[in-house]
Amino acid sequence: MYALLSIIRPSGWMAYFVPIILWSCVAAIMFYICGFQNLHQWFAGKLVVTAITIAIFQIVLLIFSAFFTSFGKSPYALTPIAIATNIAYFSLPLTALELSRSYLIKSCQKKKIFTGIALTALLYTFTSFSLTRFLTLTASAETAKFLGSDFLPALAQSLFATYLALLGGPAASIAYLGTLEAFEWLSPILPNPPWALKALITTLIPVAGFLSVSDTVSPFKLVQLGIISRAELRSRIGRAKKSTGLSWIIIAVIGVILVWGSTGLLGFQPSIIASGSMRPTLGVGDIAVTVQTRPENIKVGDIIQFWRQGEPAPIIHRVIQIDRAGGITYIVTKGDANNAPDDPITVTQTLGKVVLVVPKLGWISIALKTAISTVASFLQNNFAVAYALIGLASVYSTFRIHKYRNQPLNKLKRRLRR
Repeated sequence: MYALLSIIRPSGWMAYFVPIILWSCVAAIMFYICGFQNLHQWFAGKLVVTAITIAIFQIVLLIFSAFFTSFGKSPYALTPIAIATNIAYFSLPLTALELSRSYLIKSCQKKKIFTGIALTALLYTFTSFSLTRFLTLTASAETAKFLGSDFLPALAQSLFATYLALLGGPAASIAYLGTLEAFEWLSPILPNPPWALKALITTLIPVAGFLSVSDTVSPFKLVQLGIISRAELRSRIGRAKKSTGLSWIIIAVIGVILVWGSTGLLGFQPSIIASGSMRPTLGVGDIAVTVQTRPENIKVGDIIQFWRQGEPAPIIHRVIQIDRAGGITYIVTKGDANNAPDDPITVTQTLGKVVLVVPKLGWISIALKTAISTVASFLQNNFAVAYALIGLASVYSTFRIHKYRNQPLNKLKRRLRR
């Protein structure tokens, strides 16, 4: 559907009505594939209420943060006709996607449920961004901002929505995401906090939501779905749930470090070394962790990170000379592997000083970026063929799953062997 709409590209009022019509067809198809009986069995009213409560709590925190930062006006028209159109425009794709999300996660094997949750969440995270959004990331600072402000919050919300869909079907995930979407589309005034603060809230609240959901759902159902084992169930009952939320608290702390650490708001910032100018001290693929340091605390021999006008990425070189005059610090740097020093820089604010080097770990990010670029290049050069194959494979796999999912397991195994 995303590929089709990117090809058609309707304009004017058709930009609203064509997606509404197409997504309503997808929603109807997914409703038929899921089946009314399954949807009724999956529904959990208490979980729906919990999901709405968590979404409202997330909105309240954003509004509270905006009192100390700023508010903004809604970019959408709010006339009666426009409101009705907007509701249909965001609710129909949401319904179709959450029906498909529930069908996918409910079709996962019990023994591989965590893999299913992770892959399903990643799928719906990547589909929430256009392909060009990934291709336009050039500078490391821009990439870090995208990961912190857009990708990680979207991934956290997608993980939580997938978990809700597993426990309570599409109604639960729609209750959470639909509440957020309704506020975004229908509120005349929207909170506009700094992107780092917004990213922190929209990442931590979905993660913390796992705690509330775990308390809402019976542990026996968690065993049935493969979330916990029978041994863990007995242990949990014996401990009276003393450590129920410990793992999610750890995840929440990791989320804080990932989101705020990449932006430098925690006082340190990781940077991937992309050139060999600092060999052998720093090699390509190493991660240099920098902390903000005042110019007067910089000494000759320190390795610093600084920005130079016109450069797409920050430079990390060693200080070889420092001159201070009239409250201004002049610093000359040089790469350990370079023959000549850099042009002097004038420093009036804090600089990044390298305090820790993690060897080769940055190659993971480089490899992922290279893989995404390669896949994107293939899709650009073979757009029609790639999407035709993906579409045919999706339709075929969905048909096969739907055809055999309700057959006895032994009969299905015999068919698979043949």
